[in-house]
Amino acid sequence: MKAYVTLFLVTLVGVASANPKPLSALHKREAEAPHRPVALDEQVLVREKRQDEPATSPDETAIPGAQQPQEDRQQPEDAPAPAPPEELPAPEQQVAPEEPAEPQAPAPKEPQEPQAPEEPQAPERPVRPRPQPPARPQRPPRPERPSRPQGEQTAQADLCDFGSSPDVSLCDWSNLNVTQLQWQASQGQNAFWLGGPQEDVSYGDDLGGYAVFETSQIPQKTIGGPNFESAMLMSAIRPTTGPKGMCVKFWYSIGGLSPDRLRVLLHPMPDDMSKDDMDEMMMGYDGSDDVVLWEARDMTMGDWKEGQVVYTFDQRHSVIFEGIPVDSNDLSRRFRGFIAIDELSFADSSECGAFCTFEGGICGWSQDSKDDFDWAQSRGSLNPSTGPPRDRSSFANNGMMGGYAFIDSSYPRRPGDKARLMSQEFQGTNPDSPLCMRFWTHMFGNGIGSLRVIIFDVNTDEDKVIWQISGEAGNAWYQGQVPIASPTPFKIVFEGVVGNNNLGDIAIDDISIVQGACPSAPQVAAGNNGDCTFEVDECGWTNPGPRERADEIDWVRTVAADNRAPSRDHTIGTTQGFYMTLPRGSVQRGGDRAWFVSNTMKGSSDPMCIAFWYFMYEPFIDPSGPSLGSLMVYVSYEKDGNSVLEPVWALKNHQGPNWMYGQARVQNDDDFLVAFEGTWGSSRGNGFMALDDITLFIGDCSTLPEKAMTSKADCDFQRDACQWKNSTTDSDFRWTTASISRRPANLPDHTFGGPIGYAYFDVFNQAARPQSLTFTSPPMDKTADGTPICLTFWYAYFGASESTKLKISREVYDKNADEDQEGGDAQEIWSLDAVNIGTQRPEWQFGQVEVTADTDFRLNVVGMASNGGFAIDDIKTFGGGCRLRPEDATPSGEETETK
Repeated sequence: MKAYVTLFLVTLVGVASANPKPLSALHKREAEAPHRPVALDEQVLVREKRQDEPATSPDETAIPGAQQPQEDRQQPEDAPAPAPPEELPAPEQQVAPEEPAEPQAPAPKEPQEPQAPEEPQAPERPVRPRPQPPARPQRPPRPERPSRPQGEQTAQADLCDFGSSPDVSLCDWSNLNVTQLQWQASQGQNAFWLGGPQEDVSYGDDLGGYAVFETSQIPQKTIGGPNFESAMLMSAIRPTTGPKGMCVKFWYSIGGLSPDRLRVLLHPMPDDMSKDDMDEMMMGYDGSDDVVLWEARDMTMGDWKEGQVVYTFDQRHSVIFEGIPVDSNDLSRRFRGFIAIDELSFADSSECGAFCTFEGGICGWSQDSKDDFDWAQSRGSLNPSTGPPRDRSSFANNGMMGGYAFIDSSYPRRPGDKARLMSQEFQGTNPDSPLCMRFWTHMFGNGIGSLRVIIFDVNTDEDKVIWQISGEAGNAWYQGQVPIASPTPFKIVFEGVVGNNNLGDIAIDDISIVQGACPSAPQVAAGNNGDCTFEVDECGWTNPGPRERADEIDWVRTVAADNRAPSRDHTIGTTQGFYMTLPRGSVQRGGDRAWFVSNTMKGSSDPMCIAFWYFMYEPFIDPSGPSLGSLMVYVSYEKDGNSVLEPVWALKNHQGPNWMYGQARVQNDDDFLVAFEGTWGSSRGNGFMALDDITLFIGDCSTLPEKAMTSKADCDFQRDACQWKNSTTDSDFRWTTASISRRPANLPDHTFGGPIGYAYFDVFNQAARPQSLTFTSPPMDKTADGTPICLTFWYAYFGASESTKLKISREVYDKNADEDQEGGDAQEIWSLDAVNIGTQRPEWQFGQVEVTADTDFRLNVVGMASNGGFAIDDIKTFGGGCRLRPEDATPSGEETETK
C-alpha cells in the first residue's frame, strides 16, 4: 500500500523572550484545563541564554517529551494507534523511561575534547546528572503481543538532550554514512572550538550537550563514495503513528554565514528492516523517498528556538534532521557557521495542541454553540461537483488515507447559515511576538460562500474578521496563513458561511500555529491591511507619481532569478520567489530616493506594528567607507492642516548578505500612510537593497533591530534639516544645508560620501565680534524611567579663526506653555574650541554627550565664529548614558541664552 503522510511545512520566525516556554504549552486540551487561558509567556518559542536558571523545576515544560503525571496527560487513547493485528508490536509492560543508550550504529570518530592537564579546577567540576522525568503511574497490563522489532522506538522514553559533560552523546540517533559531513555531540564550552551556541537548552550552561554541524567544512569528492553535501542525523526505526499522529519536538540554533537551512525529513522503512540492517540499506540512499516535514532558513542570532511538527504515517519509518550548508562554490562557505539541535523528542500529537490534521478528531478545537450548524469530518466528498476528493496531504502525495473538516452545505442548510469552529482561549499576545496560523483550505463548487478567520475577544464578546475569502477557487487545496495578535484574551474562530446553493462545501485541513509575524496569504484574503508577500503583486503598495515629486526612482517587483542578490526571496526561499528591489539606473546618482507607500490606514488608539524583511548588502566597500545608502520607514499624516512625516525606523549602509527581520511601531490616532524610503548612497556606491514579507498587526512592539530606533532629533540631512530649526535672530548668519553650488571647502557628506547631505554655518566677519548661531531640535519627550540618553553626531571644522567654537546645550521644554514661554534657560553640556581640534583641513570627527532626560527638553547646537565655521551630520540618539567624546569637549557649565 502506498505510504501516506500528513505534514506541516513550517518556517519559524521567533523573537527573543525573557521567559521562553515551548509551543506545546501554547494550547492545551479543554479536558485538562477547561477555563485556563494560555499564559503569555507560554507562547514564546525562543530560549535565551540563562545564567541562573536551575536545570529543572517542578512545572518545567520546556523539556519536550518529559513524562507527566497521569492526571496531566492524555491516556492510552491518545497514544499512537497500533498497527494491524497481524503486525502489531507492543511492550509487555509499561515502565518509566530509561536513559537513552549510546548509539549502536557505527558513527564516524568524533573529535576528542582538548585536555588541559594542569587546569586545577577541572577535576573539581561536578558532573551534572541528567534530569529524570517522573515515573508514569502503573496501568492495567495489556494482552501480550509480539515484541517490537529491534531498534524500533515508541513515543515513550525517547527524549534526547545529548547528555552533559563529560558524558555527551548522540543517544539513539546516528549519522548517515551517505555523506562525509557529520553531526557530532558537543557542548557550550566547545563553542569557539567546534562551533555551536555557548549554552545548551536543558541545563542553560556550557556543560550541557547538544548536536552540532559545522557548516564551513567542505567534503572531499570521491568516485563512488558518499557525496551528499549535507549532514544527516537519523532516528531509530519508529512504528506507524496511527490517526492521531506524532509530534516531533526540538530546539534549534543557526548562526554564521555558511548555513543554508535545517530540514526535518521522514524516511520510510521496510517492514522487515531492523537496526542492524539500516547501515546496509542506507548505502543506496538518494533521498527520493523522503518527505520534507519542516524547514527553517533564518539565523536565530545566538538564541535557541523551538520547532515542532505533527505528522501521520501508515508504516514504519525514521526521522532525519538534515543540516544543509550553502553551496561549496558560494563565497560564504569559507566563513564559519553552525546548525545545532537539542532536546529531540517524539510525543503524542496532543502535546502539540495547536496542530490538527482532522484524522483522529478535531483536536483542541470545539464547535461554537451559537452558530447554525457544526463543522463535520470527512475523507472525501460524496458529490463530485463540490468538496475535495481527498484530504490535503493525500491530494499532494497520492496517499490513501486522511481526513479533513468541512461544512456540509446540503439539506437542510440554507444560504447564509454559519458554522463556527473555535479554539481554546489564548491570553493576549506579546507585543513583540504575534502568532502565525497556517492552514489549508479547499473551496470548490458553484455555491461556495465564504470562509473567515475571526479573532473573538473574550472580554467583550466581539468578533474581528482578520482573514476572509469568498467564492469558488478551483478543485485544489490552497495554503492560507494569517498573523494573530490581540492585547486581550481571545479565541480563534474558523467561520464557514453557506453560499447560494448546496454545492458549497468548504474544507480546512492541517492547522498549525507558530510564533512570529507572517503576511496574510493568499493576498486576496488580506483585504486592504497592507500585508504582502509580493508573490502575486504589490498588494496596494504604490510608487508615487512624477507629479508628486516625492522621489527620483521607483521600487520594482522582481523575481529573484533575475538578480545577482538577493539570490532567493524570503517568502519561499527560492530563485522563483518575488520581492521588491531598489534598482540602479544607467547613471547612478548619490541621494536618489524611491518611495513605496501603503494605502490609507484607518487611525486608531490601538498601537500597531509593522514587520518586514530587508536586505542591505554592499559586497565591495569603498576606501572612504560604506556608502550603500539607507532604508527608512515613515508614518505620514495630517495634523492641524500640515503634513507630518515622522520617521519610525532607519538603517544605513551595509547590514550583511542575508535577509534580516525588522519591525517598528506605526500607530496614529488619525488616518495615516506608511512609506518605505530607499536612498542610494554616493555615485561610487554599489550593493543591493530589497524588501519582502510586510506584515501589520496589533501590538505596542519594540523597534527591531534596536539600532534602527529613531527619535525626533535624529537627522542625516539628506533630504532637509528634518525638524531642526534656526533660532538665530540675525538673518545674515544661519545654519543651512549643503548644496552643490554652496558647500564649505568641498567637504563631502559623512553619511554616504556624497557632495551634499549635512548642515553647516560659515561666518566671515573679521571686523566684528564672533557671531553666535543656534540650531534647535524639535521637542524631545522625557524617558519613561527618567534615565539619560546619549546624543551622538559627527562634526568638522573649517576656517582660519582659532576663536571658532561649537557648543551643545539642553533646555527644559514645557509643551503646555505658550509658544514664547515653552523653553527655559539652556545649560551647556558639550563645548569644543577650534584650537583644540588639531587640524586645519576639514575632517569628520565623532562626538557624543550624555543628556539628562528626566523632563521634556530641547537641544541647541550653537556655533560661534568670526572667520570660520563647523559642519554637523548624522545626529542620532540612543537609550542610556555615555562618556563624553572627545574628552576635551568639556562644557563650562554656564547657562547660555538662545538668540
